[in-house]
Amino acid sequence: MFDAPLARTVWRAIRSNALPTRMTSMEVTFRRAFVIDGFDEPQAAGTYTVDTEEEQIPALSFPAWKRIATVMHVPRAGATEYIRIDPKELKQALERDAADKAEPLPARLVSRKKF
Repeated sequence: MFDAPLARTVWRAIRSNALPTRMTSMEVTFRRAFVIDGFDEPQAAGTYTVDTEEEQIPALSFPAWKRIATVMHVPRAGATEYIRIDPKELKQALERDAADKAEPLPARLVSRKKF
């Protein structure tokens, strides 16, 4: 999904006839405030933990997994909220953050097109 050196996978042993699942956690860092669908307001720049839960697809001759949920840990008012996000939107937000290398210009220095 993402290249993250801090990614780790936790396997969950499930009893009964349920399919095996695994949880992968990684940390992502934003240099600027960002917005992803599901958030009420822009989130501050910083490092966030993202968990992805996957379920094994049965009846294949090789191990394969399908994503069940992707959740971002968001600290708010001394507590942590777990917000379900779309991994594609997370990837796009990280790409936007990485592409914007230059510091934003102060409003008074922004050139405007004259008509």
